[in-house]
Amino acid sequence: EKPKTKAITIDPSGQVFLDAYPVTMAELEDRLRTERATTPDFPVIVRGDAQVQYARVVEVLDLLRRLELAQVGLVTGKAQG
Repeated sequence: EKPKTKAITIDPSGQVFLDAYPVTMAELEDRLRTERATTPDFPVIVRGDAQVQYARVVEVLDLLRRLELAQVGLVTGKAQG
């Protein structure tokens, strides 16, 4: 069974969402750590407008690297909606 992809979204105001639920950076780290304990190689997709929230996108990517999550996809560009 393939692990489910986790989606991290950064909105234009800098709010971070994990699978559509708003989280702080600390909560994001906690949840990803918990997920990694049960599913070490789950994929992550990071969505965000890098022009608007570049620093926040980098912060999230740094966190993923620190947790040694290898399967990370970055989707940048204007968020629709």
